[in-house]
Amino acid sequence: MDLAWDIIIKKTGNFEFKRGITSFVNPYSMLMIRNEAALAEAVDQWCVDGISLVNVLNRKFHKNIRRYSFDDTSLTYPIFSFAKTNGNKIAVIGTREIFLKEAITNIEEKHEVKVHYSRNGYFNSKEERKKCIREIIETKIEIVICGMGTPYQERFLVELKDQGWVGYGFTCGGYLHQSAQKKNYYPEFFDKLNIRWVYRIIDEPKLFRRYFIDYPIFFIKFAFYTRHLR
Repeated sequence: MDLAWDIIIKKTGNFEFKRGITSFVNPYSMLMIRNEAALAEAVDQWCVDGISLVNVLNRKFHKNIRRYSFDDTSLTYPIFSFAKTNGNKIAVIGTREIFLKEAITNIEEKHEVKVHYSRNGYFNSKEERKKCIREIIETKIEIVICGMGTPYQERFLVELKDQGWVGYGFTCGGYLHQSAQKKNYYPEFFDKLNIRWVYRIIDEPKLFRRYFIDYPIFFIKFAFYTRHLR
């Protein structure tokens, strides 16, 4: 049952630019993919988004990892800079249609990049999904940013890779939704104190359950998991 966690922990490290799929886990997403061993294996690089999980993994498994997230407090600047330097075409997949255009406008203006292909993250059929994958490949997109929530975003990128695509794929969680609201989502105060989760609850009260119910559930399950390993 915990094979997915075994795989993720083994693959977790500090971020590197490398072709393939890079995804980011926090306590909530660890719960969501606990039974997805094949998916965990198919992702090429796992990074940790969340100070609490970083601290636990460093302590329990003698790692030396840092927090990484696909947002403007972490990896968007180096990744978009990498795309500009290398002339990579960018695709953005995710969020609802009503937010997508505003998100892309803010991303392009803030990071001085061009998004060559975009689509909302809701597919009505397998044919729509296949068409999207085909268009990404035919357009020669090299960087795909996918924000559909775990495990859907990982599944999409794995399917894309399985069709022969060999670029850089990144999951981005709620980044597109956040980008649609404002260019700088996290106020400096919350970012500096590593309490971004507090601001997210203020901005999205529906996340209260995630942080105060799902997170404790994860850490309880994880405690049993690590005890079993001993």
